[in-house]
Formats: sequence, structure tokens, C-alpha cells
Amino acid sequence: MRLTLLIILGFFVIAGGTFFWMRQITLEDVGRQYSQAAEEPLVDTAHLLASLLEQDIVDGRIHPERFRNAFHDANRREFEARIYALVKNRIATSIYVLDANGLVVFDSEGLREGQDFSGYRDYRLTIKGGYGARASRTDPNDPRTTVFHVAAPVTWQGDIIGVLTVMRSETAMAPFAEETRDRLTWAAIRAAAVITVLGALWTYWLVSPIGSLTSYARSVRNGLRTVTRPAAGHAELRLLRDAVEEMRHELEGRQYVENYVQALTHELKSPLAAIRGASELLTEASMPEEKRERFLANIRAETERCDELIRGLLRLAALETRQDLDHREPVDLAALAREEMALITPRCTGKSMGLSSHGLNEPAMVNGDSLVLGLALRNVLSNAVDFSPQGGTLTVTLRREFPSAGPRISLTVSDTGPGFPDYALTRAFERFFSLKHEATGRKGTGLGLCLAKEAVELHRGTVGIRNREEGGAAVTISLPSEAA
Repeated sequence: MRLTLLIILGFFVIAGGTFFWMRQITLEDVGRQYSQAAEEPLVDTAHLLASLLEQDIVDGRIHPERFRNAFHDANRREFEARIYALVKNRIATSIYVLDANGLVVFDSEGLREGQDFSGYRDYRLTIKGGYGARASRTDPNDPRTTVFHVAAPVTWQGDIIGVLTVMRSETAMAPFAEETRDRLTWAAIRAAAVITVLGALWTYWLVSPIGSLTSYARSVRNGLRTVTRPAAGHAELRLLRDAVEEMRHELEGRQYVENYVQALTHELKSPLAAIRGASELLTEASMPEEKRERFLANIRAETERCDELIRGLLRLAALETRQDLDHREPVDLAALAREEMALITPRCTGKSMGLSSHGLNEPAMVNGDSLVLGLALRNVLSNAVDFSPQGGTLTVTLRREFPSAGPRISLTVSDTGPGFPDYALTRAFERFFSLKHEATGRKGTGLGLCLAKEAVELHRGTVGIRNREEGGAAVTISLPSEAA
């Protein structure tokens, strides 16, 4: 799983768990606060009603008839009170009165008279002069059926002769409690969502440079040198970026030297073997002069091949080790192509080849290094001349293109040679990959197109190769124009 997703998931779990825990604590506290808010006015009500009841005591006996009539009339009253979300249209408070022995002598609901409540907490504590209160459920499994009981003493001549208990069900306060719970729940959900989103944005800001470093490392692994090194904003990530860059340079340098030593050793084996064999044969005194001249010519040719190979490798190494051009300036690709064509004209004349061009009369400006671009064009043109038959034709065509990504300039070098075998089309730009010349039967160094590809890619361009339907091969160089 991605590090970013893990951190965001961690934010979500931590925020969600924390807010759920806070919600539970808050809801419990809300329930306790509502209970306290409900109990406090019941205390006042119980003492007020107990004082009114004491006015009807005769000879130490409680006479609740006036209470009975008052509650009967109160329960018949019609009213509607809108209290926020609650619409109240009936009295939700009830009372019962106990004598000194705990027997119910009056019940506003008319259900409990004559019952013995002496075992209940509100009576036991209040008859002894304490504060008597209790909460009982009508359904033991449903906390919403809780009924609060608050008692006050009924006195006569300084003695407690009874207890008046006020009852109120929790369902009367349920709408307020439910509304509060819902608001707290949604507030917790919104807070958790906001924390998670902010955490995700914060995580993305922190982790995104790591993604840039990863993309950079993959680009380098794939051989792209034109990609710019990411700018890591955090100190630790800058250290990581610099360490990765140093490690890449160190490992790349070692591997680069190793690859070149192996490649050079492999490629020099064949010409050196030919030189060694020819030189051993030349030691024979009886060798005819004609053969001696032929072996000497072979030695010169193989020596030139070694020289070309070494010089080509040095040029290629100079390009491959560069991450970007040292400087850029406007370069007229059309004028540069004309100059390179002029340099190969003697070779074309020697093979009776025709040399033509299209689109080179007007300036075609690109940003880059004229020396490096000239090297690329020289190698493409030289490769086309080498593989063209006697009396063939070489054509250079320049076009201006306007794709959605920005204007580009493409230069195509076409020949009338045999073209590339299908298997060679995908390997034409590989280092040391070469085909035999039909005329000489010899292979080239296999570095020309590879050099051209490296040079063009340093200019953020591309090189493609294809076989033409009418015969021959075509190599196309595409570069961003100066206006891009």
C-alpha cells in the first residue's frame, strides 16, 4: 500500500477514533447534565407543593382533597407550548403523598393509593430528614423509561409526618437530549472529515516530493537525461535527494566505465585478431609481393577501424555522461543541414550519388548547441551514404509541424539503399549494432546512429527510423522549435 494512502488512512482512523471517544464521553456528560437540569426544578416543585399540602393538615393528619381537585382540573386544561422542537400540550409532572408509615395517601395519577412505598429511597431518606431522590425504570432494559423521583418532607409542628414526591419521566426531556446527541454526532463526523481532509492535504504536501524523486529516479533508470532534478522543499528530503543523486552518479560512473571497457574489449578483438594474423604472415620471407601488399592494406584498414572505434567511443562517452547541454542558443537547423551536406558531397560524388534537399531555403530555428547538432546530422548523413548503392540518391527534407504539444521541426534523411531488416529496426540505435555494407562486406563501428540519438535527446528531441515503401531507409530527427 502507498505511503500516502497509509498516512491518510491513519489520519482517518485516529481522527475517527478520537472523535468517537470524545462523542461518547460528551454524550454521557450531556445525559448527566440533562438529569441535573431536570432534578433541580423538581426539588423546588416538591418543596413548594409540600408547603401547600402542609396548609391542609388537621390534627396531624394529611387531607389531600384540595390537591386531588387541583390536579384533576390541571390535567383537563387545554394548552400548547412550543419549546424549540418540543410541542407540549399536557402536564408531564405527577406527585404522590406518603404518610408517616410510607403508605400512599394520594396519587395524582390515581394508580398507587394504598400501596406501601416505605422501602423506596425517596421515602426512607426524606422521613429521616435527608434528601430523598431516586430514578427508576418502568422497563429495566430501556433507559428512556427512567422516571425521576424527588421528595420533600411534610411537617406539622416541627415533626415530619409524611413525604411528598414529585415524579417526572425522562421522555419529557428526550427531544432535547436526542437533538443534542444528533448535533454532537454530526459535529464529530464533520470535524473528523475536516481533520482527515486537512491531514490528507498536509500529507500530500509532505510526501509529494518523494513521488517526484521516485519519478526522477525512474527517468534516469530509463536513460532520460533531459529530466530536471526535482526541487525538494523540506530539509530532510533535500538531503535525501542529494544523497540519491550522489549515489546515482557514483554507481553510474562505475557501471559506465565497466560497460565501456567490456564493449571496447569486445569490439577490438576482431580488428586486433586480423592485424595479428596479417602481421604473422608478413614475417614469411617467401610471401609474394602481391599478397604482402594485400595484408598490409588489411592492417591499415583494421587500424583505421580501431581508430574510428576509439574516437567514436570517446565522442559517445562525452555525450552520454552529460545530463544536459552546457549552453543553448538559437540554431538555424536548415543552414546547419546545408553545411553538413556540403561536407559529404565529395563522398557522394565518389559513389556517383545524387544529393537533393527540400525545405532548407528558409530558416528553421531551434534552441541548442550547433556543434552537438552538427555531430548528429553528420553521423546520420554518413550512415546513409555508407549504406547507399553506387549511383543511389540521398534526400534531405525539412518540415515544420504544429502538434498540440507545441511547434516542432523535423528533418528526414532518406536513401535508396537496401533498408533495414525487420529485426534491425528495433536495434538500429543500440551501441555497436551494425550491419555489413553490401559493397565492402565490412561492418561499421555501430556508433553513428547511437551518437545521433544521444545528441538529439540532449536537445529534448526524438529520432525515428523506418523503411520506405519505395525502397531504402529514412531517419527522422524531430526537435522543438525555438517558439516552443
